[in-house]
Amino acid sequence: MTEDEFLELVYKHQARIYRHALYLLRNPEDAKDMTQETFIKAWENRAKLRPNTVHSWLLKCVQNLCFNQLKRRKFQVHLAEEDEQTLETLMDVHSYQSNPSPDEILVKRELKQLVHRAIGELPPAMRAVVIMRELDEMSFKEIAEVLGQPEGTVKSTVFRARKKLRKILSRLLEM
Repeated sequence: MTEDEFLELVYKHQARIYRHALYLLRNPEDAKDMTQETFIKAWENRAKLRPNTVHSWLLKCVQNLCFNQLKRRKFQVHLAEEDEQTLETLMDVHSYQSNPSPDEILVKRELKQLVHRAIGELPPAMRAVVIMRELDEMSFKEIAEVLGQPEGTVKSTVFRARKKLRKILSRLLEM
C-alpha cells in the first residue's frame, strides 16, 4: 500500500473510527488519541490489510484500544450536561423540524441525553455492539466480522443490550 493509498484510507474511515472511539470513551481528546493510534497500527500493518476487510479491521483495532484504555482507567462513563456538543456530534441530530418550538427542542435534547446516559451505563462490550448496530448502522454480519464472533452471538448481544437499555431508560425516566 502506497502512502497516497493509505492517506485515502485515512480520509475515508477517520470520522467513523473517531466517532466509535468517542462514543466508547466519552472524551474527545482520548478518542482523538485512540483514532490516531488505530491509524498508526494500520500503517504498521499496511502490507497485511485487505481492501474488503479494512473497515472491520480498523473498527476492531479502535475498539480493542478503547477497551484497554477503559480497563486501565477503570472509570465509569457518564454523560455530563456540558457534553452537549459531543452529544450532537455523536447523534448527528441537526435535523430538527424546520421550526420546532422551544418545548420540542428541550424534550428532544432531554431524551437524547437520557438515551446517551443509558448507553453509557451499558458494559463496554454491549455498548460497542449497540454503537455499531444502531449508530453505524452495520449489519449483524459486519459486526460479527469485526468482533470475530458468530452472527447469532451478535444478535443475542444486541437483544440483551436493548433489553438492558429499556430497563435503564425506565429507571432514568422515573427519576
